[in-house]
Amino acid sequence: MRRMLFCTLALALLLLAGCRGTVDDLAGDYESERVDLSPARLTLRTDGGGSLTVGAEEAPFRWEVRDEGRVVLHTRQGGIISARQGRGTLELDMPGSGKQVFRKKAK
Repeated sequence: MRRMLFCTLALALLLLAGCRGTVDDLAGDYESERVDLSPARLTLRTDGGGSLTVGAEEAPFRWEVRDEGRVVLHTRQGGIISARQGRGTLELDMPGSGKQVFRKKAK
């Protein structure tokens, strides 16, 4: 019985550590690859906060990683923006401007 409890606890800790690693890996600054629009920067912080800056306007949001690695941004106005992860990129379906790919900046 103790062995089963220990194994269950160890598995739960490994899963939690794996989830935290994903957040740490995603956190950072990203820049839009589209050149036909105003420069856009996306910032994801490890505390779940972030911001999207387009030109001189900045919009704060909360973010989380959901099933299958999908990243979801929650705006203060109640909007939800879904993003798909790539290798060093996030592809967002932006209201009004369509899909935008943001590439993570090197530290």
